Amino acid sequence: MVTPSGRDDESAWAESGFTAEQAQAFRRWRISVGQAAAWRQAGVDDGLRAAQWLTAGVTPDSVSKWRDAGIDAGQAVHWHEIGFGLGEATDALRRGLTPDTAFGSRSGRYPGSHPGSPVAMNVARLNPGVPGDVIRRFLDAGVPPKLMHDYLSGSWEAGEALPWARAGVPAADAVIWGALGLTAPEAGRLARKGASAIETVREWWRAGIPFDEVADWIGAGLTAQEASDQRARGVTAEQAATLRALRDSGDEGS
Repeated sequence: MVTPSGRDDESAWAESGFTAEQAQAFRRWRISVGQAAAWRQAGVDDGLRAAQWLTAGVTPDSVSKWRDAGIDAGQAVHWHEIGFGLGEATDALRRGLTPDTAFGSRSGRYPGSHPGSPVAMNVARLNPGVPGDVIRRFLDAGVPPKLMHDYLSGSWEAGEALPWARAGVPAADAVIWGALGLTAPEAGRLARKGASAIETVREWWRAGIPFDEVADWIGAGLTAQEASDQRARGVTAEQAATLRALRDSGDEGS
């Protein structure tokens, strides 16, 4: 979408009331002057925020509904990634759920259970020496017993393992995701899409993305090919890191 004259050059941005800095912020994420004008009219005057809303599948016409529901751009990305629309997300929030716990509820992951329940007792039997309060924390977080066992029977500390297990990340993959610099919620998004750590590393290596940039590009929501295309257009890993930070703001409290 461009201006009525079909132009999307510097003069078109100036004529639409954007400063050079604002225009650059929108163009960096391949948002045209016409689209930027629509976002500004909707109250989003920053290119990075607009990119984040777009990642969540939100348009200038619908962004006000998400905001009215108390959902910001970073949170909207997470609801979108687990397949929740505005109505479902709003309902989940009313019930005190985060995207992670809402996903667990929908996918049938095991709900919390008291220490004396058959499931808790079976987990304790399979993991002798693990304190009952640790088992309770994992069960309350919706971690399935098998995944819990994989973490608790390994070399993980319970406090370190819980965020990864709660995100549904296999224990073996969590080691690789962590080495790449991903957070547990970021790895969880990939796991929900069926991505494995080894295949992902191979994919990014083939795309020619430097190892120390991979986490920021993934965290920004881009595939290896999209990251390669953006780098070719001059978008830097630092800019991807900025979008990643905005996106990760939705992880607070998850």
